[in-house]
Amino acid sequence: MVNKAFLSLAAVVLFAVFGTGIFVGMQVGGPDVSGPPAAETTEADEPAATATPVAPASTPTPTPASEQDSDPEPAGERESIPAREFNGANISSYIVQYVNDARADDGREELSTEGTTAGTVRRMAQRHADSMAEAGRVNHTIDGVTSADRYENNGLFQTCGVNVNGNYVVSPDNDDLEVVGGTVAGDTYTEDGTEQFNADDAAVARALVDGWLSTRGAQSKLLIPDAGRIGVGVTVNNRGVVYATVNLCS
Repeated sequence: MVNKAFLSLAAVVLFAVFGTGIFVGMQVGGPDVSGPPAAETTEADEPAATATPVAPASTPTPTPASEQDSDPEPAGERESIPAREFNGANISSYIVQYVNDARADDGREELSTEGTTAGTVRRMAQRHADSMAEAGRVNHTIDGVTSADRYENNGLFQTCGVNVNGNYVVSPDNDDLEVVGGTVAGDTYTEDGTEQFNADDAAVARALVDGWLSTRGAQSKLLIPDAGRIGVGVTVNNRGVVYATVNLCS
């Protein structure tokens, strides 16, 4: 009788301890941000990258390399930065700046964000970034709506076709005037076997643009001759995952 009572009491104690351990583990565990969301694009050579913006801001100026920390803290030792500290509109402005820097280096004309048409292109890009964030994936096609569909639905299909050197026209078909991608803001992630950490809006934009420029398909779009306008949309979700869309226009 004593043995049965003792065993029953021991079982109760073990269950209570085990159950408490599970509860505490669930409470202290944070979101798992292991890396950028996998891209599901139709372009084999676009980055497999892979987090709602506020009012548009003026184009920020990145901190020159000479003024940055010469001995940065290793990525693996960085403390996470809340997603709310990142500004989608500022990231978009940096992306425009970095794309135009790359175009200048390649002898291309600067892309404009001014005017009614550019504004429409920007809003279209932002809506697609929002859609990708809601779906949790990077893709030109979300809910059956393609890049060409978006240009058509916004009255931009004919307007935005780019006449390259007077020889041929690049139309919105086949995602030819759109680049999509993603990264992580404020948390350590691994890319190409290396730990990365984007600590501010400029770093997020730099990671995205560098990724695009390192792949032939995306680079050829961003550096397309005779393009005149650019629209960028960026959405950072509450876990710091960044979704970005760049749309081009004549």
